[in-house]
Amino acid sequence: VVQGQMAFKLVPGRFLEFCQRAAALPGEPCVLIIDELNRANLSRVFGELMYLLEYRDRAIPLAGGGAQFSVPDNVYVIGTMNTADRSIALVDHALRRRFTFAFLEPAYDVLQRQLVRQGIDVSAVNSLVQTLQSINTEVIKDRHYQLGISFFLTDGNMLPQRLQAIWEGEIEPYLEEYLLDQSEHGAAPDWTWAKLVGGKLALWR
Repeated sequence: VVQGQMAFKLVPGRFLEFCQRAAALPGEPCVLIIDELNRANLSRVFGELMYLLEYRDRAIPLAGGGAQFSVPDNVYVIGTMNTADRSIALVDHALRRRFTFAFLEPAYDVLQRQLVRQGIDVSAVNSLVQTLQSINTEVIKDRHYQLGISFFLTDGNMLPQRLQAIWEGEIEPYLEEYLLDQSEHGAAPDWTWAKLVGGKLALWR
């Protein structure tokens, strides 16, 4: 408080600091990852940065202080988003044309290697991977809604103890919600834990 008035100290933002550090490392790739990119009001968050992302040889004065600012050539921005999220529509064309879009499908091989590395029986791991693949191809035919592998990448080798809770608490509700408006599928009873543990996932009992 200055003379009875609220005052704020102007400090450099995280991205400005990141770019300054990157400028001191010419030729070294510096990567900024923004998770769930489409969750924010991108036009307000990026502002003039949308111009600088495209024109790396230009500089503009910062709104706070007026110092010239540019994005170094060795700065790479990676944004992640869930394409099933309806808010993806908020990603406007001005931003879309400044990024390359890459669709990432469930990496079953990564899941398999990680679980085997944690000491889980190979046959059990294969049965889980095959079950996940079957659900994604037979039930969830839209690639934007496929079940990913992150549900099963728990720390250490605790998945055998946690799989039932994960399946009943996360997988089953997700499938029920996805299939709610698809009368031809119903509630997908074949993919409940109670059904699977007596068949496809018997090794996880």
